[in-house]
Amino acid sequence: MIARVLIARIALVVLVVVIAALTYPGELAVSLATKLRAAHTPSSAASTGALPWLRVAHPARGLPYIADEQGRMVLLHGAIPASLIDFWTGANQSQPDVPALYPIDPAAYADGACPANSPASKYPPLCAWDVQQMAELGFNSVRLPISWSLLEPERGRFNSMYVERVAQVVDWARARDMYVIIDMHQNAYSRYIGAGTDVDLSQLSGAPKWATITDGLPSRVFGKQRELNPTVFEAATNFWYDRGGIQDEYIAAVAFLANRFKDDSTVAGYSVFNEPWPGWNLPPGFEDLLLFPFYRRVIDAITGVHDGIPCWTGFFMPAPCGYRDLGVHDLHHLIFLDTGDLREITDFPTHLGTPLSSYPNVVLSMHAYTHFYTVDALLHQAPDRATYPWGG
Repeated sequence: MIARVLIARIALVVLVVVIAALTYPGELAVSLATKLRAAHTPSSAASTGALPWLRVAHPARGLPYIADEQGRMVLLHGAIPASLIDFWTGANQSQPDVPALYPIDPAAYADGACPANSPASKYPPLCAWDVQQMAELGFNSVRLPISWSLLEPERGRFNSMYVERVAQVVDWARARDMYVIIDMHQNAYSRYIGAGTDVDLSQLSGAPKWATITDGLPSRVFGKQRELNPTVFEAATNFWYDRGGIQDEYIAAVAFLANRFKDDSTVAGYSVFNEPWPGWNLPPGFEDLLLFPFYRRVIDAITGVHDGIPCWTGFFMPAPCGYRDLGVHDLHHLIFLDTGDLREITDFPTHLGTPLSSYPNVVLSMHAYTHFYTVDALLHQAPDRATYPWGG
């Protein structure tokens, strides 16, 4: 009897320890270790004639900021051309497998050529003349959104032509002394979430078909908000829990992209995941235990900083898990990180402010929808007279 009680108590202690290690206590321990680690520093200089490398300066007193090589603050301001996004542009939403609207072959844009605008899209093709116009308007950067579905259309097969199309835009920007932020973009997870009531696939983009796991749930939009769809909730949740190793594939895709541009200072950095939707997960657990640990893994993979603990891959990785070095060793570029989408649309803190990575060039890239989705907008208050956010 005593032996059984002892075994039961030991089992309970082990269970508590395991749960703690996989949830907040484990995440906080990794964050503390990250805070105590020395920051990694760049290993090489920019090539002759290239734009200066950007970095995050960390003054002893004051807030971090984006700086050039001389320590001067740099404010990136520019446009977001959308024609490299894999939006659906077909005639029948039951047939989502429609090819990209504009060519992804750089040859279609060579020597000043530019495909004609298509009435099927509100976005024109991005051509050299557009980048020239941006520069003439005083912009110093381009946030270039791209789609995972075009980068890795088949599992494990990366589209080099698409990456060279991105490189073409980078070349145009370099000629105009403009930086490029390469944005791994998504809108409501994927255009492959399925046709249904009030679903407009032309507004959706992101994951390829093979990485969109909806488990047979009905596709239906509620409240005229594209994210409020059971299939979007399910597909996003399956991504955060690495169902079938799809998160591993995403990390590999980012690494493939980073390897192409790791020595190019015209690329200011990478936006890892645009406006992350939590799926069925609630804050603060979504950000603290799923989203930010995912960011840490991406940074581990492309920089080799090894902040998380070694873990398995191919299925759910708990919050303390890091990621193996994928051999890119990019220690220059800025890493732009969105908060969770609920944080961005409510302008209300939904997570803890724990350290995420010892890599120093991490930038908060929150998309603030203040006065658009926030409480004051629901109450039809004018922005200049809004009672939210509290305190101004």
